[in-house]
Amino acid sequence: MDIRKLLASHKEIDDSINLKLEELAQLRALAERCTVRITDESRPVGTHSDKVGMYSAKMADLENKINAQIDELVELKEKIMYLVGALEDENERNVIERRFILHESIDKIADKLGFSSRHVHRMLCSALSHLDEHYAGIMMSA
Repeated sequence: MDIRKLLASHKEIDDSINLKLEELAQLRALAERCTVRITDESRPVGTHSDKVGMYSAKMADLENKINAQIDELVELKEKIMYLVGALEDENERNVIERRFILHESIDKIADKLGFSSRHVHRMLCSALSHLDEHYAGIMMSA
């Protein structure tokens, strides 16, 4: 895996976690509606409690998947931060962290750091080149 794919995978995992969290919130809302119906209606409890149990099982499964992805994201972030720490230029480190950890746009990074977008793009390319060299060195020695 090259450095660009490694950095991009952080965003993919982060997006996947956020999507699953939204899905979990929807499942909780559905389970709450079923719970309200159980207490409000005079129907047999079995049909509603089955739905609550089904939603509870789905939520537990989804929470386990989210936790596994969070663990994966933490490991990946540690690996990225180790690699980024090898960059000598502080501005390059800031650009990489903001772009690939915080997922900020180049324009937003430029505004925050007080550079032009073009200069931030050049720093990003330079940082990626330095990371490629460092990452290749690590992979060759492993």
